[in-house]
Amino acid sequence: MGMKRILVIGATSGIGRALVETARAHGYEAVAAGRRTALLKEIGGETVELDATAPDALEKIEAVGADTVIFNAGFGQRSETPDWALTEQTLRLNVLAFERVAQWALTHCETFAATASVAGLRGLERTNGYSASKAYMINAMEGYRRLARHGGFPCRYVTLLPGFVDTEMGRASNFWKCSTSEAAFCILKVLERGRSVAYVTPRWRWIGVLMRLMPRALFERIPLG
Repeated sequence: MGMKRILVIGATSGIGRALVETARAHGYEAVAAGRRTALLKEIGGETVELDATAPDALEKIEAVGADTVIFNAGFGQRSETPDWALTEQTLRLNVLAFERVAQWALTHCETFAATASVAGLRGLERTNGYSASKAYMINAMEGYRRLARHGGFPCRYVTLLPGFVDTEMGRASNFWKCSTSEAAFCILKVLERGRSVAYVTPRWRWIGVLMRLMPRALFERIPLG
């Protein structure tokens, strides 16, 4: 399988926009999809106005005819105490819309990549469902890889695990923060090399190992979210 035509869902800013620009610079046909029409016009080239939570989302996605679909759309907003309105918005996009496209991808494209997060490796406080939604994505993608392998489906599922990236959602910390262009280049190389799971950037795998191995009693004492 080789990438020819890439659809980036959630491409109007941040990592998604950088992905479109980077892919085009490397000779790929990259289609930018997102809700904000004005920003799509700024990006130029082939674009699709798309709300991933809307009833017609799959119809618009399928019409693009991409062999590679990257689900980069996501929402997350912190607050000191739980905010149901923010949590509901997070789950509608990060879980329900993601799951719908992931199911569709099984029989409709060659590669489906999803931007999860290092934040999904453990439960974090004050994230209004963001950490939990990314954990859902990580586990769902693993399940789809198993289904594709054992069920004979042709789609390759790629889980992307960014650490801190210089985006609106990445304001929580400057620790090992990378630029959106650096993140996009890393993701493109992951897709080209046929990886199934990758940290963005690669050095975050050490944080991933630490987070997974840390005993619960110790982890719960450390304020992170």
